[in-house]
Amino acid sequence: AVVVPIFGYYNKFVRYENQIVALDKDMQNVHGSINNKIKTQGLTVEKYGDTVIKAIEAATTGRYGKTGVQSAFAWIKEQNPNIEPAVFTKLQTVIEAGYNSFEAAQRTKIDAVRVYKNEAEMFPGNMVAWVLGFPKKSWDELGRIVVSTETKKDFERGEMDPIDPFGKK
Repeated sequence: AVVVPIFGYYNKFVRYENQIVALDKDMQNVHGSINNKIKTQGLTVEKYGDTVIKAIEAATTGRYGKTGVQSAFAWIKEQNPNIEPAVFTKLQTVIEAGYNSFEAAQRTKIDAVRVYKNEAEMFPGNMVAWVLGFPKKSWDELGRIVVSTETKKDFERGEMDPIDPFGKK
């Protein structure tokens, strides 16, 4: 009669570890997707900016020749192409959505590790886990998530510096 619960716990612990490994792979997938989307969108913004600059140069050269305009007040009447703010807004939206997806993937993994750890450390699961050698990987390895260097430093020090949104610090 004791054998059936042990098999049940064994299967449950295997499912937990398989789920956590799958969630880790999902986090890698989300992270890779974020990088690709941000790089692609950034390249689009860069190319768009280059195109606008070339259009301005072509318009100016076409109107005034290679030496440019000789009148000091001619620029007042100019209507040159500009870089639309929507291009940058779209890039920011892609970045924010990517970070939100990655945060959600990590929260899901954190919760799965919590559920498994509770089951493996509370009676009677702790006895079965000990007898069967669970967890097969360390809790640190199972619970690994990706954090920024700044976050890691803040938690090591126990304090947080103000965030500079322009990255000049």
